[in-house]
Amino acid sequence: MKVKMFSTMDLYIAAYLSLHGIEPALENRNGKVIFAFTTNDTLYRLMNDFNSNKDVPVADFATAVKTLRGKMLSLKESITGNGYSHVSFNR
Repeated sequence: MKVKMFSTMDLYIAAYLSLHGIEPALENRNGKVIFAFTTNDTLYRLMNDFNSNKDVPVADFATAVKTLRGKMLSLKESITGNGYSHVSFNR
């Protein structure tokens, strides 16, 4: 049986799901980082909560965003080899 996946580029919904214990797999698709989640009833309920603007602990949510952003940057650095291929230091 094939496992169904939910994929998104939305950092904030990924952070919301992560905050509630559903960790994404990060994938590189054509240079873009995609968050992939195995689908289940809990995932759908949490997505509905997110879209209904359910309250969250702000500091915890901000930490989840920062953590996922760090993972995104690490993945991008591993793709480019050093993480600096797109940065210009010329002024």
